[in-house]
Amino acid sequence: MLSAFVAALPFAGVPTLRPARPQPLRPVARWRLRPLLWLGLAWLAALAGPARSEPAGVEVFHWWVTGGERASMDAIRDFTRQRGLAWKEDFSPGSGTARYTDVLAARVRAGRVPTAAQMIGYEIHEWARRGLLENLNDVAAREEWDEVVPNEIQQLSKWQGQWVAAPFNAHSTNWLWVNQSLARRLGAATPPDTWDDLIALLDQARAAGIQPLAIGKEAWEHTLLFESVAAGTGGAAFYRRAFLDLDPTALDAPVTTVIFERMRQLARYLDAGFMRRRWDQATDLVAGGQALLQVQGSWVDGEFKVRGLRPGRDYQCWRFPDTQGMYLFNSDQFVFFKQPARQRAAQERFASILMDPDLQVAVNVRTGAAPARVDVQQAPFNRCGQGAITDLRGANMRRTLMGSIAMGNAHPSAVKAAVYDVVTRHLQGRLDTPGAVAALRAAIARKP
Repeated sequence: MLSAFVAALPFAGVPTLRPARPQPLRPVARWRLRPLLWLGLAWLAALAGPARSEPAGVEVFHWWVTGGERASMDAIRDFTRQRGLAWKEDFSPGSGTARYTDVLAARVRAGRVPTAAQMIGYEIHEWARRGLLENLNDVAAREEWDEVVPNEIQQLSKWQGQWVAAPFNAHSTNWLWVNQSLARRLGAATPPDTWDDLIALLDQARAAGIQPLAIGKEAWEHTLLFESVAAGTGGAAFYRRAFLDLDPTALDAPVTTVIFERMRQLARYLDAGFMRRRWDQATDLVAGGQALLQVQGSWVDGEFKVRGLRPGRDYQCWRFPDTQGMYLFNSDQFVFFKQPARQRAAQERFASILMDPDLQVAVNVRTGAAPARVDVQQAPFNRCGQGAITDLRGANMRRTLMGSIAMGNAHPSAVKAAVYDVVTRHLQGRLDTPGAVAALRAAIARKP
């Protein structure tokens, strides 16, 4: 009855379900929902609650579907069950993009509200603004989350000063993932320290008949490459001012032109088929020795692990040149939708489980990420994971822990989507550098 009633509500602008397809240039959240209707939905869902057979359990919605992602979600599932909570899950691929968000919105609209849903960055604020998320302040205070989670991550986990999400990792995006056998063949025993070093390495690979750089088709991947170039070229102060503070005048500096010229330079090392593959297929090229390297987040470490590969033997994780000391992060989190009072205890238990140091080890030795809390032991992690934890702690102290543009941890979705558009068109040669500089400035000026 609740589902039928909610489905009939006139949710202006809520997208309907459609077959998944690449939508790199769409904003993550394009709903213009009437606030009273959202609040009404939350109230109705709280009265009836989602149907479930286990009174003490959670229903989780997520996007982790690749090999490494699935292994990571299995770790969360197993840990949750071991602590006495029943587990039910549903998923939709999309890595936090519009595809995933559309499916989640359709579920909520239909009254099938999950206990918790995976979410990243400013999307958390966009859902909290509509009054649909539970307040986690009680469990956060009991367990002192404020003391162990870096402030930059807390800013995304909180809405108007209240905890509304539980962060369980901190992926880093400014990595080079390098095939060790190919690097050895080229005599590349040490990381490229500067931009010129990187270009020299890519030139060596091309001269040797090796595909230098692997990437996929989606705008978030292109923007992820862009953010490493921007941080390395402009430095931490420029990155923070332009992409976190959203000061469009920062982009008036000549360094912005240099960033786009470097992106154009990297485009010359891409193969003709890059717009026909997914990000994990680009990872396959590096893992299989068909490409030298990929600029990608630390989830690649998780993908390599499920393939039985080991850092130092099969691959290397090197910082993108000139970003040493910076940690561009994407923090996976779970938000908790408002539920009947009888479900609150299970929600709080699951939030506590996600923040448990033992879980943050168990899941992140698989994801490749650093834990979201800074008090977790490094010993169980591989070489790349230990390096990530050390880098996270150092960047947290130096204030060079900064949100990823591509993954929505730097600024709101509307700005992110506008940056996607500029970066992808420029990478594909459909926008020249002066035009890209002007368009990027306009995108940053779109801040709410």
